[in-house]
Amino acid sequence: MFVIDCPAHGSRVLLSERRIRNLRNTDTGVLLDLECYCGHIERIRTGRRHTTRRVTVPE
Repeated sequence: MFVIDCPAHGSRVLLSERRIRNLRNTDTGVLLDLECYCGHIERIRTGRRHTTRRVTVPE
């Protein structure tokens, strides 16, 4: 379940996972598009950024 602040409703709306329209990983985190019952698409960025560990090889 997701809670969004829908500007069309002017209030908070509870959405199920069936309202997910797009989910993708980006360099800046996970981007999630949710569609409100009124048709408004709310974009949420979440998750942690992937960081590359630096490995040092002893000489």
